[in-house]
Amino acid sequence: MTGNGDLTYPIGLVNTDEVYLAGGYSNSNYGYYLYTGNYYWTMSPDRFYGSSAYVRGVGSSGGAGSVSGVSGSYGVRPVINLKADSLKLGDGTASNPYMVEGA
Repeated sequence: MTGNGDLTYPIGLVNTDEVYLAGGYSNSNYGYYLYTGNYYWTMSPDRFYGSSAYVRGVGSSGGAGSVSGVSGSYGVRPVINLKADSLKLGDGTASNPYMVEGA
């Protein structure tokens, strides 16, 4: 796949806006495709406090907005930008994930 053609680097990390738009605006959402059951960081910055950097995250119940100092062993989630006609099947839920056309 060649991406959408407008981006120099069509791969990145998920940000808080993308999590909210996908369904992570609630404190607990177990049915959307970014729900993993584990806490993970987004690339969205939050603040500096003392000598620590804080970023926005997604909690183990699927809700976005948790804030954490950048330490520990949390994960991140990649984002790959695709052309709109690449999506072939699925609705993005864990039981019916999106399927894309192969390269």
